[in-house]
Amino acid sequence: MTQFIWKYKQTDRTDIDKISKEFDLPESIATIMSIKKINSKKISRTFFYSDIKNMHSPLLMKDMEKAVERVLSAKNSNQIILIIGDYDTDGTTAASVLHLYFQSINIKSYFYIPHRQKEGYGISKTAIDYGIKIGANLIISCDCGITAIEQIDYANENDIDFIITDHHKQKEVLPNAHAILNPNQHECNYPFKGLCGAGVAFKLCLGINNRLNNNEYNIYQLLDLVAIATTADVMPVLDENRVIIKEGMKLIKEGNNKGIKSLLNVSNLNNPGLTVGKLSFWFIPKINAAGRLGDASRAVKLFTTKNPQLANEIAMDLENENNKRKEITVQHENQAVQMINSNIDIEQTKVIVLYSKDWHFGIVGIVASRIKELYNRPTIIMSEENGIYKGSCRSIADYDIVEALNQCSDLLDNFGGHPMAAGLSIKEENITAFNKAINEHAIKTITKSLTPSILIDYELNLSEINNRFLNFLNYLEPFGPGNPKPVFVTKNLEGINDVRLLGKDRETLKFKVYNNDLELDVIGFRMLEHYEKLLSGKKIDIVYTIDKNHWNGQVATQLVLKDIIYSE
Repeated sequence: MTQFIWKYKQTDRTDIDKISKEFDLPESIATIMSIKKINSKKISRTFFYSDIKNMHSPLLMKDMEKAVERVLSAKNSNQIILIIGDYDTDGTTAASVLHLYFQSINIKSYFYIPHRQKEGYGISKTAIDYGIKIGANLIISCDCGITAIEQIDYANENDIDFIITDHHKQKEVLPNAHAILNPNQHECNYPFKGLCGAGVAFKLCLGINNRLNNNEYNIYQLLDLVAIATTADVMPVLDENRVIIKEGMKLIKEGNNKGIKSLLNVSNLNNPGLTVGKLSFWFIPKINAAGRLGDASRAVKLFTTKNPQLANEIAMDLENENNKRKEITVQHENQAVQMINSNIDIEQTKVIVLYSKDWHFGIVGIVASRIKELYNRPTIIMSEENGIYKGSCRSIADYDIVEALNQCSDLLDNFGGHPMAAGLSIKEENITAFNKAINEHAIKTITKSLTPSILIDYELNLSEINNRFLNFLNYLEPFGPGNPKPVFVTKNLEGINDVRLLGKDRETLKFKVYNNDLELDVIGFRMLEHYEKLLSGKKIDIVYTIDKNHWNGQVATQLVLKDIIYSE
């Protein structure tokens, strides 16, 4: 059973009192606003009433003018453009955004998505050869390319211009591309650094659209894809990402994109209760499944087709592939846990490094995420391919995994990514030394306890959960990194009723709590170990978030459990 440390977020009493007085709010709402730094009328207006018209100008991004000019030159000369996307959700949706937009303004474009196992991450020589074969004069990368120095030199040698659209960290030397659009490159002054790859691709489309003086309404119809990518890549739900996700979710629910609609249908998600969280857990894994076990270009075909029958066929294909992926994931996860139990002293280990010749490369990222969650440690999972081990890294807050890999770069063949998620390749003979080196780095860098903690916003009395409070929570959405869903604790609960175990494996707890006239459903996923506490008759303290449960056309408030302890 995972033991959590319960910690309260730091609060500023003076700030809470000021907000409470200025906005005429109860302490519960004022506290959450203070924690989120929404402490003035001006900030409040920007946060709660974010407008699509207030998004940053694409021209603020370095090289945007050069990129727009080159695309319009291709349009005017009837040149062919090849779009190369990465094989994950961000890369395939970014490629779809560009391809759909180019089609709408009569640019002849093709797309190429590399095969995860045969070509690996990023721009391959094979992709450029495909560009040469189709007679492309311009290649645009999506969600990759910022480190592709040799590949872009190869394109230049073959008289193909290159525009990079990416959001990953650059290395010291940049590729010799015609234009590089990346808000995270060192010399870019774009005011928001949290765009995903599809967000950067969308900004290029917006830049072209503005230059053509075309109606902006049509281009905003692509925000459903950008919202999916922003959610999939776990980007901060702040600044213009709030607008992207808000507007994108409206479009997703309207169902204009045939591919998104078909995938929602096979996922049984076509209901008014569709949330960003449900997209993350039930929808996005199916897009990623396209590239994990097979051909990721199916995702682009899904999102760009106008044919509902084809969309349905691809969606069913991805549904089946995802089910297969789930089975393999469970096997790999169980094997990883056995390896940790047999070979690793977890108390003395800061970074978990595991590898096997038999693991499927398309699954290692998911397994790394699961192991990281189980043990609350940065985790690296690798599988072998042609004598080289390739792996996925998942990190914890305050430990930049890319910087850690950089410190061990002499032992690696290649690496790159984000502070929380990265990839690497390494020779087998270097793995032991790498494991030792990265753990030594982590011992010096990770100074806090690795016991997982739950951060609590506010101690709430159930009677405070009224319509005003619930409306306030609705206005805070969409939630995600940078704008997490508030977490509450309620203490000394008794009179627990209607305790049930649900689900195929009987691991989901459901029960009711009462406070005066208020009756609330409480649900806890994978929380079987707390069952006896609910039957004990003793008082309990619960930590939870507040959600809406849509069922049979009814909407009810529901508490979603994070932990339960006996009251002291």
